[in-house]
Amino acid sequence: MASIFQPRFGEDRYPVGRFILERSRALGITRSDLVRRLGYRDIGSGHRALSEVLLTGVMPRHVAKHLANALDIEDALVESVIGATTLQKCDEARRRRVESERAHLASFRPHLQVQTERAVPSPIFIAALLTVARLRIVCLPDEALTANEEARDNIIKTIIIEHWRENGGHVPAFGEITGYVLVLVAGYGGFDFGLPFSVTGDRNGAMQKVERLGQATLGTRRGDVSLTGMLKDSPIGVIRVGEDK
Repeated sequence: MASIFQPRFGEDRYPVGRFILERSRALGITRSDLVRRLGYRDIGSGHRALSEVLLTGVMPRHVAKHLANALDIEDALVESVIGATTLQKCDEARRRRVESERAHLASFRPHLQVQTERAVPSPIFIAALLTVARLRIVCLPDEALTANEEARDNIIKTIIIEHWRENGGHVPAFGEITGYVLVLVAGYGGFDFGLPFSVTGDRNGAMQKVERLGQATLGTRRGDVSLTGMLKDSPIGVIRVGEDK
């Protein structure tokens, strides 16, 4: 006799998973039984879809369409279970965002963000190997952070001119340097605040919102980031040779 539906690790994390597990036990059906009730002819494909629902709380349209009949319940009850799951996932996302913002604030230090002609790197693997931060963030000396505004701007001007010259006005994978932003204030929600500067190091406007840089990742399979940053300590000039050829 086939074993009754038993939970696996993590499958009871969300309301939809707990509900499916409990209802399947009440009906005395197995995983394969439920997959067939959901209308899957390819049992292997059905098992994968069911596992995704149980582990992630994300329900494919096909499963949502047939789940009420498969579990012998009303559609309204399925909708309530899905709603509870959605609410939990939203709360989890908010919590991760708050934790991420707290970490950003704790590690924040004023810096120069290099503005470039391309926001999305191409080829992306170069940005992944060198890291976006290495390519587009310029760290500042302590004296630039403690000086008065006039002295600070003079220091920033020198740093910008040297950076532009050393890099030939170009950032690998991102193209031409179009300007710089002195990021001074940690914000929230993926944005900080800073002062714009031209490529010649001159102040170029008032304080503005600055979008934080994303991260390019690289691995051997989906979700793998093991190759990210492998060349973060290599000379950028070596990478630039022939990049756009």
